[in-house]
Amino acid sequence: MQRAQAASLKSIVDDLLLATGASRATCRLCMPDGSADLVAEALAEGVDSMGTQSVPGIVQAPTYQFLINEQELLIQNDCRTAAVAPPATLVSHYRVFAQMLAPVIIGTEMVATISVHEQDRTRDWTNEEIAALGRAQAAITALLSQEETYR
Repeated sequence: MQRAQAASLKSIVDDLLLATGASRATCRLCMPDGSADLVAEALAEGVDSMGTQSVPGIVQAPTYQFLINEQELLIQNDCRTAAVAPPATLVSHYRVFAQMLAPVIIGTEMVATISVHEQDRTRDWTNEEIAALGRAQAAITALLSQEETYR
């Protein structure tokens, strides 16, 4: 990934975090080996970084599979009781109790994911917050569409 592209992704997730007032916003690139690499992260004060490691089982998780198959936003007000279960470590280790997820689709392929996490509490996401995720999704799609080598 080029430095300018990484800076642009970081700016988009920073703006998303600000617009939602959430705990964390991230962008992960879908890699050819099937992993999902964290390439941009924005954190509220006192929130731990997910680091560069992948969340164990993230690409096999029902949430990830939902994004691939449905290619639409996934809004979860309570991850602990959601019909589409997130990876267990997301709740147990990172204490994510609510999240919004967006796939980044180029052509018909999911090339990245965007997440907005709320730590330590459930949350009813507002229409404005969901719209902010949609804007970030459009911006990242446009950015990655410009790059022939987005992986």
